[in-house]
Amino acid sequence: MSAPPFHRRLHVRIGAVVLAVLVLMALALLLASHLQQRRINLEVTQRLNLGLARHVLDHQARPLLTATGEPDRPLLKDMAMYVMRANPAVEVYVLDTLGRITGHALDGASVRMSPPGRHGPRRGPSGALGDYRSAQHEGSPVSAVDLGPVRQLLRDPAHIELPVLGDDPRAPGSRNIFSVAPIGDLTTPAGGYLYIVLRGQAAQGLAADTARSGMAHESALAVLLACGVAALALLASLSLLTRPLRRLTAQAQAFRGAGTALPPVAHDADEIARLESAMLALQARIAEQFKQVEDNDRMRRELVSNLSHDLRTPLTSIQGYAEHCLLKNETLGAEERARTLQLMLRHCTSLSRRIADLFDLSKLDAGRVQPRLEVFCLAELLQDVIDGYQLDAEARRVALTLSRASRTDACVRADIALMERVFQNLIDNALRHTPAGGAVRIEVIPGAAELRVSVADTGCGIAREHLGQVFERYHQTQDPQAVDGGPSAGLGLAIVKRILELHGSVIGVSSELARGTRFDFSLRRVV
Repeated sequence: MSAPPFHRRLHVRIGAVVLAVLVLMALALLLASHLQQRRINLEVTQRLNLGLARHVLDHQARPLLTATGEPDRPLLKDMAMYVMRANPAVEVYVLDTLGRITGHALDGASVRMSPPGRHGPRRGPSGALGDYRSAQHEGSPVSAVDLGPVRQLLRDPAHIELPVLGDDPRAPGSRNIFSVAPIGDLTTPAGGYLYIVLRGQAAQGLAADTARSGMAHESALAVLLACGVAALALLASLSLLTRPLRRLTAQAQAFRGAGTALPPVAHDADEIARLESAMLALQARIAEQFKQVEDNDRMRRELVSNLSHDLRTPLTSIQGYAEHCLLKNETLGAEERARTLQLMLRHCTSLSRRIADLFDLSKLDAGRVQPRLEVFCLAELLQDVIDGYQLDAEARRVALTLSRASRTDACVRADIALMERVFQNLIDNALRHTPAGGAVRIEVIPGAAELRVSVADTGCGIAREHLGQVFERYHQTQDPQAVDGGPSAGLGLAIVKRILELHGSVIGVSSELARGTRFDFSLRRVV
């Protein structure tokens, strides 16, 4: 399984999520810090200028309001010269007792009146609106101020929580810090308020220009640079932290075994998805191996049972014939004695062959057998093996032949002793399962690069459901039509398979019940 794309790797995805969270947290902290700093600035500015309105009134040569409650225009103009030039950030307004703007010090501009509203009719003390509409100025669109914050600030300025925000006459709907002082008697029409906005449009414009200055750009660049450094640090640290996960995934994939396919996984899946896939494959592999262990254990128990029978049968026969000879030693004739000894010898040979098969298979399974390769003529070896089985075949009345086309001088490179064992086991197996009058035919088919060998009989055949198990080391068949009826250890074909695997060859089998069986395999030809 290939590694996931870089952008889908776990440490990259975690780093992106963490970086996004950090950026959002940084932006939230910056915003909170900005709002907090703005509040602090407003509080400091308002606290420092709480007495500004009272100071301005106390230093005027004459009252700011006339007996009719109208502002003294020349004095208000001088105030603009005095206050706004000393502090261009402030804006000075004169309010009546209802909060209506009756005058201001905005470079001599007047205030535009608004229609009647919650502050009552927007009229001057004289009751005429025309004097105020005749000098409208677009810079002051509000003609009245809410007196709630004004009274709040005047009630206890020393202990009130600042900042207290009031209406900004030049910015409808917005609030601003201010300083205020009462003028005259507020219970009479001649009273009013001096209302000074401490952060006028000039100060706000300067703050906006500062925000757009190079310093702001440099701050933004510094934040971006810090985010980039944080991203690199996150990727490096998370790559180190997730390295054991990647190593575990690789180990799980290697341990699962080559025979177990991985469950489907997306090409861009991260390490966790790939580890999950590997663990599922590993789980399937372990389950398969447990099943194999259980099957092998079952087959081993069956093998012990069948071997006990196979070994006990000749041993019992030998014991019986030996006891027979001992009991009738004095009366036993020479001919009967010779026949008894021959039967004992045949059972001893059968017992030795079974024991040899067990030892040979155990050595092959343990990998302690290494083929000694040499070049020899395959047809000659086959003829020698067939000649050794001709007497047995004649006794069984089975025709054992090597096809005429197989008498070729083609050679192979193999272990001659092991290949002889292969042919012996195959021919012995064919003879045991072929009834009288049948035939066993061996054929060698030459090819350009290999020799194809087949051993076919006309015996009882093998059921289709058993074909895939005939080469298993503990598999036995109990076919009532078999010539040598009864259980067999089934080690001969298992030995054949192991020997051919050592030579890089695979044996195949085809069979039909009551019509015979055919085994075939190939060996590389030596030119």
